[in-house]
Amino acid sequence: MTLAHKDHRLMWQIPEDVPLFTMATVSRAADVAPPTIRAWFQRKHVRLKDGDSKAHINGLPNKFTLRSVLMLAVTSELVRLGSLPAEAFKCAEHWMGNGTVDGQVGAAARRDAGGLFADPFMTYLVVGVDTAVEASRPCRIEGINPHDPAAHSAFFNALFFRGRSSAKIVLLNMVDRRVRQVCQEAVLGEGAPPEPDWEAVAAELIAPE
Repeated sequence: MTLAHKDHRLMWQIPEDVPLFTMATVSRAADVAPPTIRAWFQRKHVRLKDGDSKAHINGLPNKFTLRSVLMLAVTSELVRLGSLPAEAFKCAEHWMGNGTVDGQVGAAARRDAGGLFADPFMTYLVVGVDTAVEASRPCRIEGINPHDPAAHSAFFNALFFRGRSSAKIVLLNMVDRRVRQVCQEAVLGEGAPPEPDWEAVAAELIAPE
């Protein structure tokens, strides 16, 4: 079973730019302790994004958008692989801010910014060691069809860019699926129906107390 969009399409309707999620949810989705995430913000390794709501006391976010949760989760995966937080966040921003169009040279398929390649492709974020490429982009987003007879060669090329062993690789399908599941459960609970009225949920969560 692959982990492309169709596997969790019912969770895809979570609004991406509404601040719905607390630091506790981010911590669970990214598997990083809240003090560590707060330190990243305080040291400016990561930044507030459009839509995140700022706390009144210290300027740190007290509610996050889905986009920000996704980026922080990707950041945490790269940090676990040895990246510095600021470098990892740049890679997460690159994924969130850049997609591909149909017929684009070098692209496996169409992909929305911050999204995954459609089934049957798996989506990998690859941080290589080629300084010429890294000068123009901090990472590469690779789409590989595991059912393609040439998948092994494609995966090998992703891991060994220009004959060099890539430093780090993250399977974005796994991160995306985990984040959306955690965010859905944070709002609705584990036994809740999968298709809520998200506008009503958002209005209730961001309404002043």
